[in-house]
Amino acid sequence: MSEKPAVEEIATLTIDRIAKGGDGVGRANGLACFVPRTAPGDVAQVAYVAHARHGRGRVLQIVAPSAHRVDARCAHYERDRCGGCQLQHLDDEAQRDARRHIVQDALSRIGKRTIELPELITGESWGYRGRLTLMLLPRGRGWTGGLHPHDDAARVFNLQECPIANPVLVQCWRDMRERLHGMPTDRFLRVSFRLLSAESGQETVAVVVQGGEAWSGAAEWAAALLRASAPVRAVWWLPRGGEPVGLAGDVNTDVAMLGAALQGESATSDGDAALDEAAEAGRYVPDAREALAFAQVNSTVATALRDFVYASVQSFSPKRVVDAYAGSGELTERFARDGAQVVSIEADASGTAATRRRVDEAGLTDRVQVITALVESALSAALPADVVVLNPPRAGVAVGVTSLLEQASSRGVRGIVYVSCDPATLARDLARVPGWRIDAVRCFDMFPQTAHVETVCVLRPETTA
Repeated sequence: MSEKPAVEEIATLTIDRIAKGGDGVGRANGLACFVPRTAPGDVAQVAYVAHARHGRGRVLQIVAPSAHRVDARCAHYERDRCGGCQLQHLDDEAQRDARRHIVQDALSRIGKRTIELPELITGESWGYRGRLTLMLLPRGRGWTGGLHPHDDAARVFNLQECPIANPVLVQCWRDMRERLHGMPTDRFLRVSFRLLSAESGQETVAVVVQGGEAWSGAAEWAAALLRASAPVRAVWWLPRGGEPVGLAGDVNTDVAMLGAALQGESATSDGDAALDEAAEAGRYVPDAREALAFAQVNSTVATALRDFVYASVQSFSPKRVVDAYAGSGELTERFARDGAQVVSIEADASGTAATRRRVDEAGLTDRVQVITALVESALSAALPADVVVLNPPRAGVAVGVTSLLEQASSRGVRGIVYVSCDPATLARDLARVPGWRIDAVRCFDMFPQTAHVETVCVLRPETTA
C-alpha cells in the first residue's frame, strides 16, 4: 500500500532564530516549524507538514522581510536552490550571530552545559574555500557536473559559479567542463579541485576524480587537462574500491601534501551506500580534520584554529600529549618540536604514513609514537598523559572514549582539547564526561555562508582549582 501524501497546512509566522543546518525556526499552531531560506525577523507565509513534535515548511511568500535579509551573491542560491550554502540571504552579522547561538544552544540543550555566547574568530566571507567538490551525473553521452539543490538530492544542476570558492578552483572546473568526454563509466562520479598553493597569481591545484572501476585512456585525459588548465599541477584518480592513482603532473612530490586530503575520499560499494554517497557528493559537508589539513578550506581561519589548539595545549605545560584522530600529524609534529613526548593515534594508514614521514624529516622520531588504530582501542594504552587532543570526524568520539576520559584525571590527564565540526556531537560527548568542566570555548568561522561552525572546547577536571 502506498503512503498517503503529506498534507500541508498554511500559516503565517515570524522567524525567531536559525537552527543547526541553517533553517529558520518559528512557531505555527504551537509547533516549532523549520523553514529553509528564512531569516530571523522575517514574517513569512509558509506551507508546512506537521510531525509529532515539529513542522517542516517551505516559503510561499515573505510578508515582511527581516532587516538582516540581503540578496544572495550567487545566482545558483535562488535559481537552483543550491545546497552548498544555507545562509547567503543573511548579512554577515546575522550569520555570525546564528553560528555562535547554534553552539551555545547545543551545549545547553544536549550537553547540559551553560556557557556565555562564545567568541567567533572570523575571516573572509567570500572566495575563502580551498576545495571545491562537485558531483557528476550521466546525461546522454556526457555528464552534468555541479551541486545538489538543498531539497532534491537526486538532482544536480550545472555549476557556473561558486563565490565561496577560490576563483582559481572555479576556473579549473570551467576548463575541465569542456573535456568531460572520456571520463570513467559509473552511476556517478565526484571531482575535487584542491588548492595546493594560494599565492596570488601563482595558485596551483590538484584534481581528484573519484569513481569508476576502469578508465581507458585515463593518462591521456589527465595530460590533456594539464595542458588546458594552467593552474592544474597534478591529476589523481580514486577508482571505486581502489587506491589512489597518480595520472599526470607532479604526483610524486604531491603525495605527502595530498595525504590528508585523499584519506577519507574512498569510493563506496554498490547499493544504498552508493546512493548515500551520491546524495552527499554535491554538498559541502565539512569534517573536523579539514580544519587542521593543509589548504583544505579556509586557510586564514584554519591557521587561527591551529594556533588556538596549540596554545591551549601549551597552557598545561605538557610533557606528554596524546594526539587522537591525528590525521597526517601536523599538530603531532608541532607538539614534539616543543619537547613533548607525543602519542599520535590515527585509524587511517595513509594518515599515519604521512605522520611518520613528517616526524622523520623533522628529526623527531625519538619523541613521537605513531599508532595506526581506532582511538577507542588505543587510547587506554597511550595513557598516562598530561593532555589529550581530540579531533574526531563529524560523528564525534565513541562512547568507550568518553568513558575512559571521564576517569582519565586519575591517570594524570590534566586537560582535554576537543576540536569539533558538529556542535550536536560535541555537546553529546560533553554530557558523557560530567567530571570535566569547560575552561574555554572558541568558535571558528571556517565556512561563511553556511550553517557550519568549528568549535574548540578546552576541559579541565572538576576538582582542579
